[in-house]
Amino acid sequence: MRRTDREVTDIDEIKSILRECHIINSGFRTDDYPYVVPTNYGYEFNDEQLVLYIHGAPVGYKRKLIAADSRMGFAIHDAGKLMMPKDPSKNTPSMAYQSVMGYGDAELIDDLDAKKHALVQILKHEIGDQWKTVKITDKALQYVGVIKINVKKMTAKAHSANDAGFVS
Repeated sequence: MRRTDREVTDIDEIKSILRECHIINSGFRTDDYPYVVPTNYGYEFNDEQLVLYIHGAPVGYKRKLIAADSRMGFAIHDAGKLMMPKDPSKNTPSMAYQSVMGYGDAELIDDLDAKKHALVQILKHEIGDQWKTVKITDKALQYVGVIKINVKKMTAKAHSANDAGFVS
């Protein structure tokens, strides 16, 4: 990582980034170019191991690519925000951001109990305790496609308006 001053290594800070962000860009391998798909996500930690969950249609290109090669990359980030310098004579804006990036192995989930577990993780992340009011039916579980990502490596970065020299 080039900007080690912006690297985030504290696991609690990484968990905070994962909580605050809501879009994952998942990159899958093709014969020619990466295929990148933005979706919402859910996550959990099994000990220190990050597991991500995404969902979508039960058939399609993304699932075909995973079946052929489960290796994939991801980037989770907020939308960022332009920051202006405190000293107007410097005239060098910067971006505030936070992100978690990495790679892992994607797994197509067919087991209904495992699908339900994954969907609950997505709902918890997206709507908090309101997930308890959502009824996940067997019919819905049979139709939805769920992908589990076992993260092998991740890095995180952040740059905020609290950093010296900028105003939000």
